[in-house]
Amino acid sequence: MSRFLSFISVWLFTATCFGQTACPPNIDFELGNLSYWNFYIGTCCPINTPTSTAPVYNRHTLTSGTANDPYGGFPIVSPYGGNYSFRLGNDSIGAQGEKARYYIHVPSGVSNYALIYRYACVLQNPNHTPAQQPRYDVACYDSITSASISCNTFSYVASGSLPGFVQSTVDTSVRYKTWTTGMLNLSGYSGRTVIVDFATGDCSLGGHFGYGYLDMDCGLFQIATTQCNLGGNTTLNAPLGFQSYVWKDSSLSTTIGNGQSITIATPSSTKTYKLIMTPYAGYGCPDTLTTLL
Repeated sequence: MSRFLSFISVWLFTATCFGQTACPPNIDFELGNLSYWNFYIGTCCPINTPTSTAPVYNRHTLTSGTANDPYGGFPIVSPYGGNYSFRLGNDSIGAQGEKARYYIHVPSGVSNYALIYRYACVLQNPNHTPAQQPRYDVACYDSITSASISCNTFSYVASGSLPGFVQSTVDTSVRYKTWTTGMLNLSGYSGRTVIVDFATGDCSLGGHFGYGYLDMDCGLFQIATTQCNLGGNTTLNAPLGFQSYVWKDSSLSTTIGNGQSITIATPSSTKTYKLIMTPYAGYGCPDTLTTLL
């Protein structure tokens, strides 16, 4: 799939000259509260959260300040900007499940739209069967049909081989993933409302925990951009968290570079670049992003 998304330009360039859409209210938690979000509790596994509730203490938690996660040592607030993030779940046990839901209205008249989120996971790995393991789930649904939106459902189930996860030095039974960028492709849903769910669950046997962090960046909700007045070399930086990156020219016929970051000579005239990002196996579909320099 190929999309023109200006969020990539925010990562790629430092110049201005762009417009942006309105940020969905408090999707980034920067009001300093949990308004506009919906919360649920239940059990795991699978995660089943039928009970709608106000935020539950220590299960739906706004995070702020400079503290670090006790198992992973990464900051409890996303390092990508903002003063607040969100933690879903905790390190208590009991086969608990938690969910946070946001109803996002895709602007009318917009054919290409992506929801960019930041997440981190802390999952205890008791080596149960996969169906019994702690987990962190991400899912998108059409609010009218309740149908799952293709390539936008991910389930991080505790194991010793989860891509991007490392073993905690505090508790060797814990695997964690520090702050990483995720992407939900909502193209084709112009003028419609999409349900976005984030959920965590302990192991089903009740003796091990799982929790995760979440944040958004409203600067990434731009729809079209043109960068200008650049000289010399330009460094292109893609969002972190994907398995591979291939930079191409506008026709996709020539490879310019590989990796999350490349440096190119700034073109003397307007030029289009494309980036093919491939996630880890089982965690989404390859996507091609386009930006204008």
